[in-house]
Amino acid sequence: MRINLGCGDRYAPGWHNVDWAGSPHRKDETVDLTGELPWPDGSLTEIYAGHLLEHLDLEQCHLLLSRLLRCTAEQGHIMVVGPDLPTAYQMQKDGTLDVTIDSLLYGAERWPGDRHLWESSAQTCKNLLIEAGWGHPYQLPISTVARSPRSWPVADARPQWQFALLAIKETDAKP
Repeated sequence: MRINLGCGDRYAPGWHNVDWAGSPHRKDETVDLTGELPWPDGSLTEIYAGHLLEHLDLEQCHLLLSRLLRCTAEQGHIMVVGPDLPTAYQMQKDGTLDVTIDSLLYGAERWPGDRHLWESSAQTCKNLLIEAGWGHPYQLPISTVARSPRSWPVADARPQWQFALLAIKETDAKP
């Protein structure tokens, strides 16, 4: 199963779209991502977590990523996309940032739960994936992610303040 976690207003056809009960947007399933997950071990083949992790605290992120690893099939993939604050700060300094730094720091607060709880960065998310047992995540240019053979449901691959990390469940990964 291919899941789009925390889909928000980005419902993706061909994916199983998941969000929390407080989301006012269309979804296929309501799941509390801070608790036990409803999917059987080894049942997920592709997980897309686009602009999701920064809405959970760091401990919740670690637990979610660990639980997702258990639910993921061997050689299954997870793609994590989010705002990269170090890049955004540099873009702001250069005058090339296309949004306000506050929206990246705190979230846009367009609906309940649309608030960031920590300063997201590629390195922090990479560390979270590794600590959860995902092996060796690698960073991809955001502009290539939506065009990849897997067709990840990226909302907008143009903003260069975003990072994209891909990790694969390895056969020796420990959930």
